[in-house]
Amino acid sequence: MKVELIRVELRRPTYRYLGFAHVRSGDGREYRLPMTGTVAQWLEVGAEYELRLSRETEIGFDDYRLNGEIPIWPLFAREYAAERTSPVSGETLYSYRVLAREARYERDYEAIVELEQYHYASDEELLAWWHCEACDRYEEANARPHCPKCGAPMRFHDLKSATRASRFLVLELLEREPYEPQYVGYVRVDPPIPAMNRRLPDGTIERDIRRRVFPGEWFAHPFAPRGGEGAGEWWELQGEALKGARSPVARLARVVVHPDYRVDGLGQLAIRALVDWMRERWVPDMRRPKEALETIAMMARYNPFMEKAGFVYLWDTGSGRPVLYLPLSDRARKAIEDFLARDPVAKDHRGKLYRPRFEPVEPLSRPIRLRKLFKSYSNELTLEDLSEPVREALEAFGVRERMIQRYVIKNGEIEIEPGKITAIVGASGSGKTTLLRIIWGLLTGCDDPLYRPDAGEWELPANARVQLLIPGEVEPDFGDAAVIEVLYRICGDEALAIEILNYAGISDAVLYRARFRELSTGQKERAKIAWVLAHRPNLILIDEFGAHLDPATARRVARRMSQLSREKGITLVLVTHRREILEALEPDAVYMVGYGTLFRADEVPERGFRVREPYATYIVEGKKRWEVRRYPTGVRGKVGVVSGDKVIGTVEILGSKGPYTLEELREHPDRHLADGRFLKEYARGEKLYVWELGEARKFHEPVEFEPQRGQRTWIRLRRKGYRRGESSEDVTRNGA
Repeated sequence: MKVELIRVELRRPTYRYLGFAHVRSGDGREYRLPMTGTVAQWLEVGAEYELRLSRETEIGFDDYRLNGEIPIWPLFAREYAAERTSPVSGETLYSYRVLAREARYERDYEAIVELEQYHYASDEELLAWWHCEACDRYEEANARPHCPKCGAPMRFHDLKSATRASRFLVLELLEREPYEPQYVGYVRVDPPIPAMNRRLPDGTIERDIRRRVFPGEWFAHPFAPRGGEGAGEWWELQGEALKGARSPVARLARVVVHPDYRVDGLGQLAIRALVDWMRERWVPDMRRPKEALETIAMMARYNPFMEKAGFVYLWDTGSGRPVLYLPLSDRARKAIEDFLARDPVAKDHRGKLYRPRFEPVEPLSRPIRLRKLFKSYSNELTLEDLSEPVREALEAFGVRERMIQRYVIKNGEIEIEPGKITAIVGASGSGKTTLLRIIWGLLTGCDDPLYRPDAGEWELPANARVQLLIPGEVEPDFGDAAVIEVLYRICGDEALAIEILNYAGISDAVLYRARFRELSTGQKERAKIAWVLAHRPNLILIDEFGAHLDPATARRVARRMSQLSREKGITLVLVTHRREILEALEPDAVYMVGYGTLFRADEVPERGFRVREPYATYIVEGKKRWEVRRYPTGVRGKVGVVSGDKVIGTVEILGSKGPYTLEELREHPDRHLADGRFLKEYARGEKLYVWELGEARKFHEPVEFEPQRGQRTWIRLRRKGYRRGESSEDVTRNGA
């Protein structure tokens, strides 16, 4: 039905999330429509709207729809998907489902206050006003306070930095782990500022610069409240300014993303949602279609996300802050292009503000190759310094003085390619850290026995600039200076220091100026990574990477490190045991260290053979040394062991023997692990052959490949996603 707005009802303390629009239909019926005061205050008395009701009386927030030239109620809400892809294959590593919606509830604004504390431009110590309904008292706080007079919980009133014209869009994670936040960001949009001047490189101020670029009428009706003594007068003057404000330009006043999620591009998603909101609802004023979005953002000098979202740098304000525009119409786009083409200063910067400081490094001149590597440790066990009761207790267990010697690495081999990512995996205490020590010791010439192999052969690049990070052993000393100050002293460039912190997953300006001791355990780990990056190494060795990060954050930081190292040519060697980190890193090679062994765990041979379970697992675990088949094989050397559609490990075929009778095979159950009944069914009255197996190795993670049709024994193996063929020596039922 057609209705006319007859008045708007607002209460100042709760206007952000509660207001009413009173409308009258053509037959004289009146309706009181609940909505947020943030929306209601923009409606114009006397204007006509289209109203659809689901009930006639006691109308609630969800019982109607109100439309003008644009939808007014219910509020804008839309789901978005953000996929984080591999820098190697382009495949999706993980994704986010995000709901972007206009702030409606009081709890939305509480979340905004919490997020606002992360904003680089928040220079006010206390960010929000709160109101006590019982005492009609206002207090400043950053979290819901209790009234100092009556003790009752106070309600959110407003952000101190906002105007009545401000509108807010919140971002919620729809799928999240229990430890992840519900709100991951928000956007604030305002009318454009009333006037804007431009500072030229020589310091000259150019007045009212926007009218040189865009049609003058775009800024003819600004939101420009004048002064105001006290909160009451401020409220009235802001309300008067709302009545005449209208513009095809809006201003992005804030885009705030939770610091743990900034490295994953959610800032760009927030801008995308804002643009959709502006196109659909003409926010903030709802009176003219929007043709451009302006923002004044100092942080755009240090972070490229706004330009990645489509913003174009035009000039600096009179106070020296960058101004960027995002065109939403062809008219705005042409105006910006014309300005960039004709303005002498704009011709130089060509609309680009951000300049990356972290340049690619000189790559390692050759691979690092270690062969026939041996490293052992000797410990002399003595009871001399123990008290008599303790010594007697240990002696009761048979503990005596002795020399304990063990190989940590025995005849190991590793090759680290320049610019590639190598992951080292293995059980705790298996020798992963020892391997990093050896690599660092050889490259730096360290003569400490802890960092030297007992024996081996090695080929090393001459230009290695290596940084080593071993928790509790080799770590940076931040002292008592701010984290960003420490990085600045290393690299000599404040913009580069900020860029490095962003790469390491510290994207919160509050943390930039924090001291190392003030950081959480996870933040300290990221700060250490930033310290390593600040030295601009071409080789980074990190032990227990991401050990103190929660799974979601570890995945984000690992993906970022993977992307950075590949883009900048850094060779990365990381020790980790966490699956989500390996998935996000997508290492080029995975080496297994295991109590004396060192081998490449992810190297898939060209050929593999199918084996049913549990025999496939027995083979790669080294328990099964004979594979019983109906035919001999001429294959020798390393082959893959295939279980289902995955390669679960490798084994070497040493030879082929036979034929054997069932009676002969039954004499060696410890070698083939097959029971007599199975052997009889499999043999079908014929003699059987044995493939001798050795050097079994089980992959840390099975490697998928695209299975072929049929039950073929021999398969030509390639990783999933590659084209592959298949060859067969014998097309038989899988053996034992």
